[in-house]
Amino acid sequence: MKRKQIILILIRSTIALIIPILGQLFVNGWAWGLGEFIFAWVFFNILGLTYTFVTNKITSRRGKIVAGIIVVAVFTFIWIRLATG
Repeated sequence: MKRKQIILILIRSTIALIIPILGQLFVNGWAWGLGEFIFAWVFFNILGLTYTFVTNKITSRRGKIVAGIIVVAVFTFIWIRLATG
């Protein structure tokens, strides 16, 4: 994995936290603490790194799409399980 790929993943996961930050500011009842933001940031980074690691050797576009769908589905399942207890 290249250094540039890792930096892009870190930047994108940080940008993805703009939605919960705006929710925290404008939505009543949205009550994330610092721990939830840190967890989400780490979770997004793991998602990005996993996708990059899995698709690093795949050359076909279709294979990358299928791998992306599987990785996102697994992480969505984990996120939902953690959110609902």
